[in-house]
Amino acid sequence: MRLPIRNKSDRPLMVFIELQCDQFEIPVGGEAIVRLADGHPHSIEVDDGWVTIWDEDGSASVEVVTSEDKRIDEALMLARVWRHRLDANDEALLIDAAVEHFELKIGYFAARNQVFRAFHAGFSHEENSSLNDPTLHACYNAGVAAARLNEAARVAQSFPELGCAPFDTDTARSAFDRALGNVY
Repeated sequence: MRLPIRNKSDRPLMVFIELQCDQFEIPVGGEAIVRLADGHPHSIEVDDGWVTIWDEDGSASVEVVTSEDKRIDEALMLARVWRHRLDANDEALLIDAAVEHFELKIGYFAARNQVFRAFHAGFSHEENSSLNDPTLHACYNAGVAAARLNEAARVAQSFPELGCAPFDTDTARSAFDRALGNVY
């Protein structure tokens, strides 16, 4: 089970995992992704500035994601939304499945980063460095298809409300640049 805890307050939030006695600080605007074993009892207590999680199994893991790390989430969300609008629903689901595939192995942020970079390499027609991993190769191919659909939308002027193709908007371009670390 994955439990996101978002800090929308004006001060840091502490997450304490019982049995393991692990403590994590979530900065303002940040988020913690807490993973708990399915089928075991858990309880959550929320108090002023503290979240205490009782993990009966003792195998909880916590990954703190800062607001800056969310730049990957923004780019993936935009890519997902535009793929749906371009009727590429299967590719959007493929990207989600790829993130889930990697998340348990390498963590929340690293999984999204790896999947986005493979997608963007395909979208930008860069060399495919993910041929050895079939999941990442599929993400690369989803990027290639997104670029092809974007070009078709540009030619057909399918999105008159935007005045351009979906991935040509300033919003999409700046989100992709932030995700790649090109703009801070």
